[in-house]
This record gives sequence, structure tokens and C-alpha cells, in this order.
Amino acid sequence: MGDSASQRQQDGLHFEPSQQVRLFKKQLDEFLRQEVEPLEDEYEQFLGEYGERNRVGDDGRLVDEYLDVRETIQRRSHEAGFYTMYMPEEYGGGGLSNLEFTQVIEHLHYRNPDGFHELILDTLSVRPAVIPMAHDDYQRERYFDPIMAADKHLAFGLTEPDHGSDVTWMDTTAEKDGDEWVINGAKCFTTNAPYADFITVYARTSGEDGDARGISSFIVDADNPGWEVGKVQPPMGTQVGEQSFNHFTNCRVPDSHMVGEEGEALIDAMSWVNAARIRLPAEAVGRCQWMVEQCIEYAKDRKTFGKPIGERQFVQGHLADMRADIEMVRWLYRYAAWEIDRDNEPRWLLSAAKLRGAELWWDVADRAVQIHGGAGYMRSLPFESELRTARAARIYDGTDEVQRRTIARDLLNL
Repeated sequence: MGDSASQRQQDGLHFEPSQQVRLFKKQLDEFLRQEVEPLEDEYEQFLGEYGERNRVGDDGRLVDEYLDVRETIQRRSHEAGFYTMYMPEEYGGGGLSNLEFTQVIEHLHYRNPDGFHELILDTLSVRPAVIPMAHDDYQRERYFDPIMAADKHLAFGLTEPDHGSDVTWMDTTAEKDGDEWVINGAKCFTTNAPYADFITVYARTSGEDGDARGISSFIVDADNPGWEVGKVQPPMGTQVGEQSFNHFTNCRVPDSHMVGEEGEALIDAMSWVNAARIRLPAEAVGRCQWMVEQCIEYAKDRKTFGKPIGERQFVQGHLADMRADIEMVRWLYRYAAWEIDRDNEPRWLLSAAKLRGAELWWDVADRAVQIHGGAGYMRSLPFESELRTARAARIYDGTDEVQRRTIARDLLNL
């Protein structure tokens, strides 16, 4: 038995929710019941089969009324202690471990996806991306603390039009000019950029294409004339009005707006991506568990030729595969989160959890549509929108192919 296996045995590894997680889940349910569900009743035009359409205006951006709802929920979430529950306590967060946080995420998404519950967390879950700000008095007071209090919101400018998943190839540059930096370049698929108070933009300050080092991060305020939010990019799925192109043209920022150490920002960025990767399979498990239970009820109630369709072997096969796959991904993401909490660096394991989580979400949504037949294909049920939304999970935070490459390179010691 290897050392890690022995340690797991000594720890009594079982991944059951801790007392803190059970308390968080109970409080979360109460918060949703008291604070979020009344808003869902009041603003039902943003939910249901026409909700996606009503959330955006003719320019493709989220309408002001929906933005006000989002702001209200996030402020209430901050007051209740949920908004930054994943942040370390020394930075004013809830101090949940990765394992605890992912278990809460699973629980949060174990419900009808057509609701406002996703709005209780910050847009990006930016723990590693903003922590360097907390070590700088100026940045902490002006940016970090307002983020933590849900008073300010940011965008994360990393992905570029011509390079996609390989962020070590970066066309955006920043050149020093006296006590300022001049940024030129473009970013795409930037979540929340049209509504952000500022953006953390990544630019090459030294080194060559393909080098992980030499990339720095800068804070650019929304009123900076050198930053232009371009066309909003309508996506497949329910994240309408949130992603956009961004153009930086002779964008000047003071030296005090560099986040962290010069040339080291990509390390923080990849930590952020890893945090997002472990969150995704937890979310997928919660969503898929809810969809399976809807399928079970339907299979018991829906009759064809005088018998419930649950007695049909094909339907039973779908249900069996979904249950088995959900349990597999649940244990996989919890094991990966447990490893991170022990300061290990299981990059291949994070990739495996993200890969299988994204595939699970897509597969279960597809099977849910199939089980419900023609009704599942209609927008009156949530499964078709889940199918469209799930497809994006196989692309963002590293495509399926990137995850497979990471796993294979670990096997081959490359």
C-alpha cells in the first residue's frame, strides 16, 4: 500500500460532509427560501421558457432590471456569509476547504436550474486571481475589499482571439513608460466585462511566446479610455449577455495597478483556472442528480401501451448509466479536492475531474431530453436549456482535448 493510500486509511477518508458543510447547506437552503425565492416570484419574466430572451436587450447586454436583481442577491449573499465562502478566513472569507466548498456547490445546484440561486456567488469565484491584491495596501482598499463586500465587480481578461487554450502565447503586451504601463491587445470571451468596475488584464511584459513567465497582470478601471468593451458575444446556453470582446489601445495604467510580481501573473491565473476546474464537476453532479430524479418521477408516471415507461428496458438503461456516472464523478471531484487541500498538485486529477464532469453534464442532459421525448425537446421543460448550457462546459476552463493532453503528459512524464 502506497503512502497516499496509507494516509487516506489513517484519515478515515470517506468524503462525507463535515459539520460545517451540513450547517452551510442548511443555512443556504433557508437563505434561498427567504431571500431568493421571493425575487424569483417577483421577476418571473427572467425565468421560464422566455427568460433568456427577456434578460437581454437589443444590444445583447443584460437589461438594467436584471442587473439590479443580480446586485440585490449578491449583496444579500454577502451579508449572509455565502458570497465569498470559499475565500480564506484571513482575507475575510468563509474559510471553506476545497472539499467543503465543492460539496456546498453540489448542493447549491441540486435544484431546478431555472432560478436565481447561481447568483449568490461572485461571478467568477476569483480566489487565487485577487489574493495578490490583498497584500498591497492600495489595491486592497480600492479593489480587494470592495470585491469581497460585493460592492465592486471585476472581469478576468486572459483568453485571446488567436490563441485560445494556450495562454503562454499572448499577443497583448504591456510596455513600461516612466511610472506607467502601456497596454495594447485584445481579449475575448471575457465574462462580466460589460458590467465590471474593472478588469484584470494579462499581458506579456518580457520573455518569448510559449514562456509561462514574463506575463503580468494589471488592473484597468472601467472609465479608462484605453479599454473598450466590444461586441457582446451571444453564447449557446443560458449565460446570455455576459461575454464580450475587449480592446486595449494605448491603455495606460500606473505602476501601482500591477497585480503581484512582474512576470509571474500566469501562475496565479492557472491557479484560478484550477479552482474553476474543480468547481465544475461539483456543479455538474448537483445539476445531474436533480435531472435524474425528474426522470425517475416521469418514468413512473408516464405510461405507454398501459405501462409506465420505467418498465421499458431502454429507459432503465438510461437511468442506470446516469446513476453510475454521477457517483463516479462525485467521488472523483471529492478526491481531487481532498488532494488540493493537502497541498498536492494533482494537475492530471483536476483535469480528469473537469473532463468527466463536463461529459457527465452533457450526457445526462441529453438522456433527460431523450427520456422525456418530445416534451423534453420543448422549452417548457428545463432539459433542452441544460443541454445547451452543458455544451459550453466542454470548452471553457480548458477544452476536453486540453484535459486529455494534461492527463496523457502526466502518464508519459512529459
